[in-house]
Amino acid sequence: MVSDSSTKEQVIIFSDTHISKFTGLFNKKAFNTGVKLINNLIKENKNAYLLHLGDITDSGTYEDFVMSKKLLDKSFSDIENFYTLTGNHDMRNIGDKLWKEFFGERQFFIDTSKNGGNMVILGIDSSEPDEDIGRIGDRGLEAIYELQAYPDDILKVLCFHHHLLPIPNTGRERAMILDAGDVSEVIWKAGIDVIITAHRHYPNIFSLSNGTRQCLLINSGTFSSFKTRGKAGHTFVELVLDNERINTKFYGIEAYSKFQKPVKETVSILKGELKPRGGYIIPGDEMISKICQFSDTHFTTGNQFLAEVYDLGVKMMIEENPDLLIHCGDLTNDAFPEDFALAKIKLRELRSINIPYLIVPGSRDLQPFGRELWVQQVGPLDPVYEDPNLRVLGINTGPEQSGHVGRSRLRMIEHEYDSYGSYKFFLVVMHHSVLPIPRARFKRAVTDAGDVIDFVTRHKVPLVLSGLDHYATTMQIEETVFVNAATFSSKKIRSRRMNTFNVISIYESGVINIEEVEIHSGTRHQLGLYKVPTPS
Repeated sequence: MVSDSSTKEQVIIFSDTHISKFTGLFNKKAFNTGVKLINNLIKENKNAYLLHLGDITDSGTYEDFVMSKKLLDKSFSDIENFYTLTGNHDMRNIGDKLWKEFFGERQFFIDTSKNGGNMVILGIDSSEPDEDIGRIGDRGLEAIYELQAYPDDILKVLCFHHHLLPIPNTGRERAMILDAGDVSEVIWKAGIDVIITAHRHYPNIFSLSNGTRQCLLINSGTFSSFKTRGKAGHTFVELVLDNERINTKFYGIEAYSKFQKPVKETVSILKGELKPRGGYIIPGDEMISKICQFSDTHFTTGNQFLAEVYDLGVKMMIEENPDLLIHCGDLTNDAFPEDFALAKIKLRELRSINIPYLIVPGSRDLQPFGRELWVQQVGPLDPVYEDPNLRVLGINTGPEQSGHVGRSRLRMIEHEYDSYGSYKFFLVVMHHSVLPIPRARFKRAVTDAGDVIDFVTRHKVPLVLSGLDHYATTMQIEETVFVNAATFSSKKIRSRRMNTFNVISIYESGVINIEEVEIHSGTRHQLGLYKVPTPS
């Protein structure tokens, strides 16, 4: 993504103004102060772009739209390149019928080459009328994928209102885009470099990687709603593409805002893509551990359990000669006594092969009375495994479809990591994922997913394993790799690869190689090759 242009390209992003006369959530003082800051930033740059990523109004009423249009036109009268997207608040009260009258189309496409630039920006409408949740949809996914046609020397920026990944410090996870998993899959195919979202009123930036490409994920925060979070205050974002550098700055509007002094994230551009975080296995790099990760065996006397597939899969895992087997939950199908009786037999068989294993409960294992049966017949709800190289902490995320880690277990992770993470490779294992899973609605992640992601990435926990929704996927956020396993022996499959397990090879250099193995064919697929910090 190397540009020949020496011209800096400047994009200012703000959102969640929540303009209204009646609801009491519009902070006019913050709005006016923010407007002055933005105009001062771009007053000398006629080619600057100003993007509002939704929730312009607070309630989507006609009065809100009239007030918003007048205020924005007056505030940014000198800015030629001003683009807007819809938010969930704008679509309330038949606001979707009013939007076009006041602000035009519900999405936009910008190609800065018209001004000598080197960037394309796609803005997509993620809103649903009278709903707080969002959706990109098939047409939106197709529009994202079409950016693949642009060469890698063009910076590709994707914008929508709803968040793609859970945001830290925003409380219970809710109102994300339902097809976030499908979006997270297509961004790598399209070669997206920067994703900018809004919605949750907290500014945040994450570096994402699929092992070969890297992408910046930015959340802009709220510009002028009274509903702020902690000391984040009111914020907006500046994105500057300057030859081979992408500079991201958060600006806090109030003096108390923790973003009052700009926070910068600078990323170099190399060989047509952002510098990948992916690792490379080099000759002589010693493997310190091999793990077979499997999930969702769904033991039952009914027809949902594929006994022959299970037996073949276990045989294949044994042939991998792993150091550890990790089962990521939903051991049983319904947590009935007969399900646990079968599980007891199968676990006895596993013990006989003399390969250590760790199993965490899934939501299916704990209802209706599985909690007692699990402790009696399987083991601890929060199991721990240790060998000379690994420390593995299992987390019970509960019986609900949407799991929960909780503050006490976060403290437990912190204590474990502080005790062992400096000299052992540290893993956290749970059933529920904190990331969206492709081909599944994003409704079942842990409710405190944003805080969990923030916690493990700040502590640089190298590896987090999960087993949700029967689809294998990986992603690196900052320096933490998240791996989800598909189903091992259930009929309920979501992948054309059918029943699978993952082989995770951890090397002394910090390289992690993750492969998905098809049980029916033995075919291997690389899910990701990553590099993480190593214990000293």
